[in-house]
Amino acid sequence: MERQARVRNGARLLIPCLWVASACGGSTEATQVTFPLFADSSEIATITTDLGYEIELQEARLVVENFQFAIAGEAHDASLWRRLSRPFVGTAWAHPGHFEGGDVTGELQGHFLVEWLPEGGSTLGKAKLLTGQYKSMNFTFARASEDDDLDEKDPLLGHTARLLGIASKDSLSIEFEALIDSPEDRQLIGVPFEEDVGEDTDDRLGFQLDPVDPYEKDTLFDGLDFSALDEDGDGKIMIEEASTEEALIDAYNRLRRTFQTHDHFFVRAKTRK
Repeated sequence: MERQARVRNGARLLIPCLWVASACGGSTEATQVTFPLFADSSEIATITTDLGYEIELQEARLVVENFQFAIAGEAHDASLWRRLSRPFVGTAWAHPGHFEGGDVTGELQGHFLVEWLPEGGSTLGKAKLLTGQYKSMNFTFARASEDDDLDEKDPLLGHTARLLGIASKDSLSIEFEALIDSPEDRQLIGVPFEEDVGEDTDDRLGFQLDPVDPYEKDTLFDGLDFSALDEDGDGKIMIEEASTEEALIDAYNRLRRTFQTHDHFFVRAKTRK
């Protein structure tokens, strides 16, 4: 049985009554469908970065607010729109996250602690979507507080995300911890969400973190030379905004920049169990 996630201030839906024009010129009220949204850790696996480090994540937690689901809209330019309307053929421009202009016709409002690891599978709430062809999802990065029912010594407090893992290469094995602080009200727009929602659609929606971009094959940790970051050779690294060493500051900025893009987040429909 799935464990209900901790949600502050409750999850609530704030969608106005939308009407769509029918083919004969009249108007009909769009049908609303409810979906459980849960933290889906199925895409998290051991990966190899561009510098040859094998990364095994042991913890991945993120604090967010206000999920929005959008139907297909305009892309960045007309030529991209024409290309994206064709079947996917594996080229970089077909990254579905480039759809960022759709109308929001689904929401799950609230403040959420998303735990992919170590536990995973936690239900975040019930999103309500109007029927339609969906292309993307948006959310806002937030910060953890004691209202998230965290222990007063939890290292995530005051931060947006915590990533904990082991980076291995040859005979080296380095433990790393990364604390990411997103700017206030930083919204991520265009997370890929490809789903045709009809009145009879009976799925769950899995909110996924994928350390490897499945379209461009770059990883969340590309460019991080863990051995060079471990200057004292103790096999442990802390990557955070408060870092004072230049190499760690650069690593933090690189990781945060990559983490705040839509390349490593996805929403995928799953059959209800």
